Amino acid sequence: MRKALVGALVICCTIPEASQAQSSVYGILGLGFPGRPIGTRTRAGGGGMAMFDARSVLNPATAAGFQRISVAVVSGTTLRNYTVLDSTVEGLSDTRSPIGLIGGSLRRTPVSFALSYSTYLERTYDLFTEDTVVIRNEPIAVTDRISEDGAVVDIRGALGVRVNSWLSVGGAVHVLSGSSKRSTQRDFSSPDYFRVLDTDRLTFSGLGFSAGVLASLDPRLTVAAAIRSDGKLDTGLDSSTVGQFDLPLSYAAGLTIVPVPAVRLATTAIRTTWSGVSADLAAIGGANAFDHTWDIGTGVELGGSSRSGRVPLLLGFRYAQLPFSPTLEQPTEMSFSGGTNFVFASGRVLFDLSVERILRDGGRAEERAWYLSFSLTVSP
Repeated sequence: MRKALVGALVICCTIPEASQAQSSVYGILGLGFPGRPIGTRTRAGGGGMAMFDARSVLNPATAAGFQRISVAVVSGTTLRNYTVLDSTVEGLSDTRSPIGLIGGSLRRTPVSFALSYSTYLERTYDLFTEDTVVIRNEPIAVTDRISEDGAVVDIRGALGVRVNSWLSVGGAVHVLSGSSKRSTQRDFSSPDYFRVLDTDRLTFSGLGFSAGVLASLDPRLTVAAAIRSDGKLDTGLDSSTVGQFDLPLSYAAGLTIVPVPAVRLATTAIRTTWSGVSADLAAIGGANAFDHTWDIGTGVELGGSSRSGRVPLLLGFRYAQLPFSPTLEQPTEMSFSGGTNFVFASGRVLFDLSVERILRDGGRAEERAWYLSFSLTVSP
């Protein structure tokens, strides 16, 4: 039973030929599909501003940018289809709120704070497979359904300090939590056998820490760096721990250049090491986990800041490697994005929107998706 429960995190080493999933088909394997803790404006620019955006959850030093109370909520809708081997599924969609954040400053101090939640690992899918089993020497066709609905959530508390006019530093504590409802069902083609159904709920917990720095070396040049270390993800059923997985260590760096006032270029690169979880998954016969993944986003903002009265245009490109695969081929993801933002109420209300075209390939599957993101930030 213990091995079966731990295996619920892994599912299987091959993607079923007939399947339907509410989240990415690449989230079926391993620990799930990694979340992107970035805001809508950053998404529009390919993720290039991730290390500099206070409404993203990557660099805790950006918390120093909150000079007054601000509340931000992000909504994202995915329209998706995918092909696995000879099976194609179309018309999938889901809408979620991947990030919520509140930030502000501590009066009469150079210290600001940011409290947020974001998706760490997405664990929602719905799989159907067909097979034939032999019972009492008679072949019986069966249909199996495995579904799961839930996520691992990152609850972050960050402090940022404005050391001087050009340097900010920050640190954060990350509490990983969440749960997932899992159902396993088997239907028999013969009326002599009743449906078999098993339902349980897995819970997740963990702890991580991050630190970052943000430095404006010149009015036209800003650099940033951050490191994050997550411990172990404890997986429980009721009050018992049934599995434990090493979570990765990640490093990130970013660069922004403003060659002219109306143009801003930004790049962020993130390297994540999955070597610990790779060994854990291999020990129970799970999916392949790759030791390292890269996530590199580059974008440009044209037209200047919307706070100046102009409506900017953001464009971006992103390349990323995915951590889990049923084969030795590491899946990859590319996206092309664009968007803009609008300012209302003398800068107290900010509305962002972005659209992304996402292409995922590898591991005997391919996935194509549109991702529409909206966010609203209010500073009373």
